[in-house]
Amino acid sequence: MKRILCGFVVLLTVGVLMGMGSMGGQPEGTVPKTSVNITAKVTDRSGVSTRLTEFSLAGKVFLKGQRGDGTVTVDFAKLHSIDFGEVADDDVPATLHLKSGQALHLKVKKRQVFYGSTGYGAFQIPAESLKQIVFE
Repeated sequence: MKRILCGFVVLLTVGVLMGMGSMGGQPEGTVPKTSVNITAKVTDRSGVSTRLTEFSLAGKVFLKGQRGDGTVTVDFAKLHSIDFGEVADDDVPATLHLKSGQALHLKVKKRQVFYGSTGYGAFQIPAESLKQIVFE
């Protein structure tokens, strides 16, 4: 009887601990806090546009991508917009339109997640689902 009770307690403990596995990272329904409040309009590949405040890339206010063999980071504050191309393997080609008038071509990881607040709730979308971001 004691062995059965002990086995039951072990199974119950394992079940509870496994259920806690999703407790890491960003909690559901929240937006990562950033040092500045960026406002942007995102348009997904189906054409739906959403205006967001507290916009970030997983809590960061810059975009990181590959340019040739190098890595480039560009602050959102320097960007007018980003146009995303067709997904290729693990990357999405992105054309960054800078406020200075320059255009920069990068490859970004398709699973990078952008976050923002809609005013009625938290919003998140992976780079692979985006068509365009326009910064306000």
